[in-house]
Amino acid sequence: MEKITTVSVLNDQVDNYSKLLTTSASQLNISTFIPARSPPLEDIEYDEFVRRSSEFSAMVILCLFGTVGNVHTILVYLRVKDMKERIHVRTLIIWLSVIDLTTSFVVMPFEMVAFRWRYSISSNAVCKLFRYTAYTTGMSSWLILTVIGHERYKNIYGILLGTKSVLPCKTCKLISWLKGKFSFSKHNVACILVIISSLIVSTPVFVFIGIVDTVPLNYARLLGTQCTTQNKYRSKLTAGLYAGVVGLFAISCFMYCSYCYGKILYLIHKQSKKEKARRENSIYLRAKVHKAQQSFDYKNRKPHYKVTISLIVATGFSLCGFIIFAIGTAFGVSNSVLRHAIVTGVMKRGSFINNACNPIIYFMCDSKFRQACKKLYIKQT
Repeated sequence: MEKITTVSVLNDQVDNYSKLLTTSASQLNISTFIPARSPPLEDIEYDEFVRRSSEFSAMVILCLFGTVGNVHTILVYLRVKDMKERIHVRTLIIWLSVIDLTTSFVVMPFEMVAFRWRYSISSNAVCKLFRYTAYTTGMSSWLILTVIGHERYKNIYGILLGTKSVLPCKTCKLISWLKGKFSFSKHNVACILVIISSLIVSTPVFVFIGIVDTVPLNYARLLGTQCTTQNKYRSKLTAGLYAGVVGLFAISCFMYCSYCYGKILYLIHKQSKKEKARRENSIYLRAKVHKAQQSFDYKNRKPHYKVTISLIVATGFSLCGFIIFAIGTAFGVSNSVLRHAIVTGVMKRGSFINNACNPIIYFMCDSKFRQACKKLYIKQT
């Protein structure tokens, strides 16, 4: 009887232990081994898109301004007769506008698509091609701005120091026509060489950039793909070194532009002081003749000054855009709390400011460009 009672007690204890183990295992499965179902990747992308909508809005605005503005710039310099007289910068500005239009019409839309479906880009070839195009157009734009700065410096320097004639005569018109033809060929060759050089320098992008498996934020078991720098090249000796070289190259271009435009502003200021002193010291009769000559010289120099001022402002905006982009990129690769902040994403789009703002600057700073835009539409209607 005692044996039967002992066996019964043992069986009850075993049953209790079994129930306890079963309950614990079921709770463990619910909490650990059977996690809550992750939302679809499309929902995660949409939530991320809504959260960073200000960054997307900035890209849309830059894309629209860049596309419409650069198309207008090309049409104005190609079709309006008054703008064809700017032989020293016309060809260069057309090339610059074509490159900026490529960025605005091709590169920016891809960036917007990649932003909207940030975890679904799967084509490695498309990823490499568009990022390669972005780097090429960016470098080409910087280089052509540098060439324009050099050309402006040579032209303004010659006019202010009297090494170039501004008097309207048949000989001068013939010389101007020949110089225009030579400048057209020279500038075309220079721009083609700039683009070829940019294509060569941007070649490492084909190696560094590609489709990378990534984990969306807050969902550790859901895998997506992104078009970005491949993990094996995320080191200071590969992509970091290349980014440093590209940054140094851009800074060198901007420094040379600053030197050229600084000299131009200094020469203009110096020349205006000389003319003011001349006016104050001249006698009445000579002042009349001299004033008429000065008025004529000023009218001939004024267009050169205005286009130069607009190009100075354009270069300044380009530099500001590059600085904003560099700061945003630095935050993006750091472990700072700003790494995933919205403001960091907006700053990373600073590289597109140069491509979008050039036509706006021409319109605001150059009255002749505004008149040419008006003539373009009057001619068409």
